Amino acid sequence: MKRILIVGGYGHVGQKIARRLVALGQTVTLAGRDGAKAAAAAARLGCEGATLDLNRPESWSTPLSATEVVICCMDTPTAEFARAVLARGARYIDISATDAVLRRIEALDGLAQERDTLAVVSVGLAPGLSNLLVREARARHPAATRFRIGVLLGLGDSHGPAAIDWTLRSLAPLSRTDFEPVRFGSDRWALPSIPFDFADQHSLIRRGYPKVETRLALASPLIFPRSLQLLAWMAGRSTWRKALQRSMPFLRLGNDRAALVVEAYEGTGARPAIRLSIEGRREAEITAQVAAEVAMRTAEMPAKGVRHIDELMRLADIQDALSAQGIVSDP
Repeated sequence: MKRILIVGGYGHVGQKIARRLVALGQTVTLAGRDGAKAAAAAARLGCEGATLDLNRPESWSTPLSATEVVICCMDTPTAEFARAVLARGARYIDISATDAVLRRIEALDGLAQERDTLAVVSVGLAPGLSNLLVREARARHPAATRFRIGVLLGLGDSHGPAAIDWTLRSLAPLSRTDFEPVRFGSDRWALPSIPFDFADQHSLIRRGYPKVETRLALASPLIFPRSLQLLAWMAGRSTWRKALQRSMPFLRLGNDRAALVVEAYEGTGARPAIRLSIEGRREAEITAQVAAEVAMRTAEMPAKGVRHIDELMRLADIQDALSAQGIVSDP
C-alpha cells in the first residue's frame, strides 16, 4: 500500500485518478487550495482531504510529511513544489501538457538522483501515450526522419475548467496553410488538424528524436477549417475567451472520442512508413488511467532522476491495463 497525495485532487482529472487508486487499495489524500472542497471530494471518494496551496510553501509540510508519491494535476508556476517533494525523497508524477513546466522539472534531475528518487513527467494522453507511440514507431522504423502526432479530442466530452482554459490559451491565429488532414484509427475520412503546442514534440526532440510535430483535431460536426479559424480568433481575445470558458462545459457539440495517431516518415516521402494509433473515450479518463498506472509502478522502477514516461516503459507494458478500460491500439 502506498500513501499517495494528489495535488489539484478535487479537480476534474484529480478525482478520476483518486477513484482508481482508492479502488486499488491505496491510501490517497486529495489536496488543494480550498480545504473544504478537498474534504468534500475526499468524503465522496472514501479517502482523505488536505489543504495545500502551491503559492504558500508553509502549507506544504503537513500534507507531504508521510507521503510516498505525489501526483500533481496543476501547472505549477515554478519548480519549487517539485523540488520540495524530491528533497524529501518522495516520488513525483506530473500530468502537465505544458513544456515550460516540464523543462523546469527536468532541471531537478540532479536533485532527484542525489535523493535517490524519481520524478516522472509526460504522463497522460498527450504528452504520455503519444510519447509511447512515437517510441514504438521509432523502434519499428529506425530510419524515420520525422514523426507526426495527431491528437483527437471530442467536443462532446466533459473537460475540466483548467483543461478548457489551457486549450483556449494555446490556440494561435490560424492561416490556410496551418491546416492538414489527419486520419484517426480506422476512419475512412481525414479530419482537419492544426499545429498545437503539446509538450510531447518538444521533449522528444530535446532527447534526440528527429523532427516531431503535434497536431490537434476536434471531433464535432461543427468543426471545419473556417470554424477552427473563428475559434482561434475568439480565443485570442480576452472577452470572447472568457465567454467560451463559461459556455464550453455546457455545449456538448460532438462525441467523447479521444484518439491518437503517430505517423513515421522517411526522407521526403509523402506517405508514412508506419502508422500507429490509440483510441478510447473521455480524454480525462485516459489521462487518469495512465497516471494511476505510473503511480502504482514507480516503486518498482529502478531509474532515478527526472524521466519522461517513454524513458521508463513501452506501450506494451500498460497495454492490458489500457485494454481493460476500453482503450485500443492498432496495430
